[in-house]
Amino acid sequence: MADQPRILVVEDEPEMLDLISDFLTDREGCRVWRAASGREALDKVLSRQEIDLVLSDINMPEMKGFELLKIVEEKYPSCKRVLMTGYNVESYLELALTYGIGNIFAKSIPFNFNELAVVVRSLLRDEIFGVLRHLSPDANHAEFTVTGGATLDRDAERAMALLPEAYRSGKVELAVFEMLTNAIFYGIRGEKPESKEGWDYDFELEEGAGITVTVAWDDEKYAIAIGDNGGRLKKRDVLYWLYRQSTADEEGAPIGVFDTHGRGFFIARKYLDRVIINVAPGKRTEVILMNYVSSSHRGFKPLSINEL
Repeated sequence: MADQPRILVVEDEPEMLDLISDFLTDREGCRVWRAASGREALDKVLSRQEIDLVLSDINMPEMKGFELLKIVEEKYPSCKRVLMTGYNVESYLELALTYGIGNIFAKSIPFNFNELAVVVRSLLRDEIFGVLRHLSPDANHAEFTVTGGATLDRDAERAMALLPEAYRSGKVELAVFEMLTNAIFYGIRGEKPESKEGWDYDFELEEGAGITVTVAWDDEKYAIAIGDNGGRLKKRDVLYWLYRQSTADEEGAPIGVFDTHGRGFFIARKYLDRVIINVAPGKRTEVILMNYVSSSHRGFKPLSINEL
């Protein structure tokens, strides 16, 4: 990547194109190219100029964002890819699975410039890990390690107890418990979901193999990060599970209602404003659960699955 990041913004709404491009130029110091369609992006920019990241709207005339980014992946594999939409991201989970897209940014009202900046910086620098990058510089934080399988419910309670009382939630605690279970049984021990009834919970992990729990908060949001050193999670699997749990059959039930795995991520996405999944394959996995204190940036939730 060049010292000055090179970003292509593809957006058919002129006002939104200007808004995002000007922000990335003025605030983030990027060199920004603009295109009003996928065809223009390919023919007039990408064919002539090396680009570090393409930020594209989904719904555009002639060529949809998913199609554009698939071509970008094939022709320019080193280029990072992010889609944007002002609609419900759940509507696009099947397409995200089909096209292998892990990042869909939600164009909320008011527009969340800080969140866009974090997404862009993290991807451009391959610095995806660390919950504190999502909060203000003066955020409070605390950390502890989970080393066994028998006390995960109490470990989830401990995580919530570290937050200010006004931020605590039983639903968030449930999501923390689900992510702790995933991290220790799947991420570290490599257990199979179909044998869940026979799991042994009475164990202690080897030294250095514990699950790291980081709790952080500022005046705008709070977050709980669960990290393991297994790196077994795969972007495609998470997309598949989310799609299965979010898509209804003819009777209105999730098509994955009887699946043995994946409900934990659906629960986390349902109860949290943001679920950010970071994976370095074979090395490290981090799941960040985050809620905004006010309702300003709630509503449609982005998709954030980063795989190095």
